[in-house]
Amino acid sequence: MPKKEYIDKLVRFGISKTQARIYVALLEKRELSAMEIHELTKVPRSKVYEITQNMMLKGMCIEKTMGRNKKYQAVEPRRAFNNIIAEQEHMLQEKKDIANSISKMFGPLYSQGMQNVDVFEYVEIIRDLPSIHERYVTLLRNTKYEQLGFVKPPFSYQVKRKLLEQENAEVDRLKKGVMIRVLYEYGSRDLGELIGHVKKCTDAGERARVVEKLPIKTYIFDGRFVLMALDNLRVTTSPLTMLVVEHRGLAAAVKILFDHLWEGAHDYKFLESLLNKKKKGC
Repeated sequence: MPKKEYIDKLVRFGISKTQARIYVALLEKRELSAMEIHELTKVPRSKVYEITQNMMLKGMCIEKTMGRNKKYQAVEPRRAFNNIIAEQEHMLQEKKDIANSISKMFGPLYSQGMQNVDVFEYVEIIRDLPSIHERYVTLLRNTKYEQLGFVKPPFSYQVKRKLLEQENAEVDRLKKGVMIRVLYEYGSRDLGELIGHVKKCTDAGERARVVEKLPIKTYIFDGRFVLMALDNLRVTTSPLTMLVVEHRGLAAAVKILFDHLWEGAHDYKFLESLLNKKKKGC
């Protein structure tokens, strides 16, 4: 493999390009002085000492003193990368602990702010996909006993990581005893992808049924909040606009529609028979 490909892979792993060049040089030559590193990698000699010190802290190389001379030797790759991953995991855990502490600290401030609500703040319009995703996840994570959903395209997640975050939030609520019932529209979806998502959620405890066509995309949280899709009547860069309404009467009315459609819907396993028919060309 060309040296450039080794360096590119190290950079993708999260190592700086100069550190990658030095590490590859050390692997090739076993051990090198600062001057030799400079000559082989073209990294300025004044920077070599600083960079190798950082590499030593990461567990990528060691320093050897030979008389008055110092040389650097690469740490075996598997050990080196395990050292880096262990350090990153430690830093991530520290950040999680700090985030948890900050969340507890600022929680009362957030609750206090939520009490100062103007009547117009009961209705919220969200037009950009990241904000829609974040609002949905927040509403779901604060759900105490029931969530109902009419699920159909378009969706707020654009990458699998966002979908995974939504799925994990749902699994967490299910573990806390929240009842989640979802109606899925299958007429406008890739059946294989839909089956995979529904299977994951139902295995966690979600109750799911499917219909060919849903009249609306919406969610109800604890019979209090309604997250509802609006038709984009104007040309916009976002395929989705959502309305958030805190209104128990509206939530109750939408629940009546949900229950009506639920009674006539298919069990989600109906999707598998549809997929089999499609594969057979029926």
